Amino acid sequence: MILGRMLFSLHAKTFLATLGVLLLLSVVMEFFESAHALLSGKGGAGDILLFCLCRVPDQFVLLAPIAFVAASCVTFARLSQGNELRAVAAAGIGPARMALPVFITAVLAVATTILTAEFVVPPALDRLDGLMQTKFGRIDSSWRYYHVRHWYKGEAGRIFHVIGRSGDLSEIKLLELFEVDGDFHVSRRTRVHQAAWKSDHWEGKIVETWLFSGATVSAYSRDSLKKLDWPERPERFKNLHGRPNQKTLAELSRVIDEMQARGVPNAPYRLELHNRFARPVLGVCLIFFFFPWLSAPGRRRTLAGALSESIVLVFAAYFVVALCTVAVGGGLIAASTGAWIPPLLFLIAAVPGWLRAEK
Repeated sequence: MILGRMLFSLHAKTFLATLGVLLLLSVVMEFFESAHALLSGKGGAGDILLFCLCRVPDQFVLLAPIAFVAASCVTFARLSQGNELRAVAAAGIGPARMALPVFITAVLAVATTILTAEFVVPPALDRLDGLMQTKFGRIDSSWRYYHVRHWYKGEAGRIFHVIGRSGDLSEIKLLELFEVDGDFHVSRRTRVHQAAWKSDHWEGKIVETWLFSGATVSAYSRDSLKKLDWPERPERFKNLHGRPNQKTLAELSRVIDEMQARGVPNAPYRLELHNRFARPVLGVCLIFFFFPWLSAPGRRRTLAGALSESIVLVFAAYFVVALCTVAVGGGLIAASTGAWIPPLLFLIAAVPGWLRAEK
């Protein structure tokens, strides 16, 4: 009991200190990376401070697993330097009992990370977006998530190309509809110069229609005003703005369903839905994989060596995560598979080490 409380206290304090240092470094790096926009005179000191504070929750979610790995390596290096690990081994205490307080810290860290990603990160990033657009202009790499979509999937093989729309989606300017048959050949093309939603139907102005027979046009018509018998409602053409990590789990699920219905690529959103849990768990799996080596009583370790070990572990995990992310983006594997392969891989790789340690 005394050993457990001591290990928990030491590990938790080291984790918080490591996380604080990493967060401070990330904020400083973010500031210098965006200094050209932040110091352009468009915003005051308060805006710059708010910009940095809004980045902290997102960085916390990203850095918490890394801080957990580094804190575990540093904690057991300190125990090794003071010969506590030898004393614990001489008392007949194995790795499993020493791991218990470490994994209590892990459960708390994982729960805090998930709750922060769900309840703190989305409003912070919403506030950050408003600040960037009104004061500094968009200065991060998330701009691709705010591009206006032009192509939409309709009902029964119908494809829409939308050029312009009003803010409330009640009016669309220059819209084209392509209807395809089972062989994906265009059977009808409709061009509407202006479409307006009238409570339960679309009404088009200057509606041109082409009917195709094979590769040739079989009929053409032009109406100055026409009621459009389309089952698609205005919500079908809404832009689904926002970064994946900017949305709660409920919003992610809703956006994924809407993107699926419209035929919009949604792999990053599916991946984020699973990574919301898989990334924090990955840090725990890394320590589970490395713990028999960490707790070996015969090793003499330094703090520099502990930090080097944590860097190697993090880079190994990052390499596996990067490969899986690319595979998901390329459509080679499902998003759920790509998110959970890294933690499961390190969890399986830990089994031989634990079997040897327990013997």
